[in-house]
Amino acid sequence: MSDYDIGEAFAKIEDELIASMMRNIDRHRAEETKEGYEWSMWQTEQLQALEKYKKENARKYPGKFKDINDRISALISIAHDEGRMKQEEAILKAIRNGFRGTKKRGKGIDGEFFRLSERKLEALINATMNDMQNAETAILRMANDKYRSTIFNAQVYYNTGAGTFEKAVDMATKDMLAAGLNCVQYKNGARHRLEDYAGMALRTASTRAKLYGEGEMRQEWGVHTVIMNKRANPCPKCLPFVGKVMIDDVWSGGKASDGPYPLMSSAIAAGLYHPNCKDMHTTFFPGISDAPDDTWTPAELEDVQMFNETEARQQYAERQEEKFGRLAKYSMDPENKKRYEVRRQQWKKQLSDNQEYRPIVRGDSKIIEVEPDKKVDVKKINSYKENIYVSDNEVIKPRALHEIYTNTVKALKKWDISKDRMPEIRILSKEELKAYGKYDAVNNVVYYISEIVNKEIVGQKGVTEYHEMWHMKQAEKFRSKGWNITKENYGKYIRELNKECKKTIDALGINKYNVDKISDYAKKMFEYGRYDEVEAEYMTIIKSKGKEL
Repeated sequence: MSDYDIGEAFAKIEDELIASMMRNIDRHRAEETKEGYEWSMWQTEQLQALEKYKKENARKYPGKFKDINDRISALISIAHDEGRMKQEEAILKAIRNGFRGTKKRGKGIDGEFFRLSERKLEALINATMNDMQNAETAILRMANDKYRSTIFNAQVYYNTGAGTFEKAVDMATKDMLAAGLNCVQYKNGARHRLEDYAGMALRTASTRAKLYGEGEMRQEWGVHTVIMNKRANPCPKCLPFVGKVMIDDVWSGGKASDGPYPLMSSAIAAGLYHPNCKDMHTTFFPGISDAPDDTWTPAELEDVQMFNETEARQQYAERQEEKFGRLAKYSMDPENKKRYEVRRQQWKKQLSDNQEYRPIVRGDSKIIEVEPDKKVDVKKINSYKENIYVSDNEVIKPRALHEIYTNTVKALKKWDISKDRMPEIRILSKEELKAYGKYDAVNNVVYYISEIVNKEIVGQKGVTEYHEMWHMKQAEKFRSKGWNITKENYGKYIRELNKECKKTIDALGINKYNVDKISDYAKKMFEYGRYDEVEAEYMTIIKSKGKEL
C-alpha cells in the first residue's frame, strides 16, 4: 500500500461518514404542515439519530484506523530497510568501479551512532502514529460537530427564506460539503482533509526513514559526502541546493572536517527537505561520481517555473472538481444538484485542458537498446505521469507529444486494451528509429518519431499510433493464452502470430489481388509474408473507419 493508497483509504472513510450523515437527514425529513415545518420534532429525531451515528462510528472505525496505521508503520520500516540495502549496493558498485576512499567498519565502531539512529527511527514512527491517531479522532469529532450544526442551522436558513426543507438542508451543509471534513489544521491556520494530510505525512516519514537507512550504511562504510539529485522540477525551496555536494552531518554522522563542502544541517535549516518534499540526495564518491552540476540555464529555470505553475493549476482544478462532486452528490434539492454537476463538469474539462500541451520537462536519463548495435540516451518526461521518454537527439514540441500520447490512449480504448497495460512510450529521432513506429512485444514498449503528427508525411494523423497499438493487441492475445514473449522465443512468436493473421486475412478475403487497396505498405508486407502487418494495416485504415475493401 503506497501513500496514494493510504490517502484513498481515508478518502473512502470520509465519504462514508458524509454519506451516512446525509442518509440520516434524508430518512428523517421534517414534516410539513399548514403552519410550516415541524422543526422541533425533526431536531429531536435527528439528535437521536446523531447519538446512534456517534456510537456506530465509534464501533466501526477504530478497527479500520488500526489496520491503516499498521500499514503506515510497516511502510516506514520498509523505506528504512530499502534505504540501507540500496545504499550498500551503490557503495559496492562504486568500489567495483575503482573507489578506494572507504572501508566497511561495522556497527561496533560507532555503536552509539547506530543506537541513536535506531531511536530516531522509532521516534519517527511513534510521532507519525500519534499524529495520525489524533487526526483520526479529529475526523470523527468533526463529523459529529457538522451533523449537530446541520440539525440546528437548517431551521435558521429556512426561517431566513430558504424556501423548502431541501434548500434549507443544502444551505446548512454547503460549507461542509464544499470543504470536506478538513479536520487537520496546520500551524499557519490552513485546514486540510485527512486524505491529504495522511499522504503528506506518509511521504515525509518514508523519506526520512529512507534517509536514516542510507545514512546508517554510509556511516558503516565511512562515506559522508552526498549530492542533491538534479531533476527537472525541483521544489522551489530546494532549488538552491540541487546539484550541490554536501557533507551529511544529519544522517551519516559527517563532520565539517570531511571536506570542503557545506553541511546538510545548514541546508535543512534553510528549507531543504521540507514536509512533502520530493527531492532526494545520493552518495557522492569523489573521483567516481559525475562532477557536480549546480548551474541552471535560463531555459531550465523557465521550465521549472512553468512546470510548478502547471502543477499548481492542476491541483487546484482537482480540488474544485472534488468539491463540486461532493456538492452534486449529497445536495438534496434537485436544482442544486443539477447546478453543482454542471460546475463539476466544467472543472473536469478544465482539468483535462490543463493536461494538454504540457511542457517538455526532461528528468532522469537512461540508455536504451534500439537494436543490438544501437544504443540511445533518453530522458523521462516528468510533466507526464506515464512512462514517456524522449531521445536526447530529438527536439519535440509540447503539442506534438500531446497528440502522440492522446492518440496512443485513444487507440488502446479503440482496440479494447486496458489502460493499466499502457506501454512505455519512447520518442526517437528519425535517424535513430528509421521507421514511423515500432511496437516491442518483449518489453511492452512503443517507439515513435515525432514526424508522425505531420499529416503530409504519414497521410492520416493517428494512423501510426493505431497501427502500433494493434500490434500490442496481437501480443496481448498471445499473452492471454499463456505466452511469455521473450527475446529467446520472439522468432517463434512472430511465426505463430503470422499463422493466425493469415487465417484472419483469408477469412476477410484479402489476397494478392486486392491487398493494395489497403495500402502500398500492406501490399509489400503481404509479399514478404508478414501477415501481422497486413492485419494491422487493415484494422487501422479500413476496419476502424467503417470501410470495406
